Amino acid sequence: MKAYLFVCMLAYRLLAVLQWKLKEASGKEGSWESADMFLRDLAVVQRVEVRFGNEVKTWYLNMTDSVSARLKEIGMSALFKEETRLVG
Repeated sequence: MKAYLFVCMLAYRLLAVLQWKLKEASGKEGSWESADMFLRDLAVVQRVEVRFGNEVKTWYLNMTDSVSARLKEIGMSALFKEETRLVG
């Protein structure tokens, strides 16, 4: 029961911080609805890793311009950064 309450409170706090960041970035009221729409848009983003020999490339699919813009507004534009790394 304690773990369940902890997860619920953590989720609520994360949602409240997201709502606060969106309100701070846009200066508009109604950021609960904005946070909900943003989370729905984020839900369709998919991470894909493709291995080419000893290189692994990571891409994020279904990233819309509105998601990218919103991430930039709240200072998290590098969250879904495409990357290439070497594996041994």
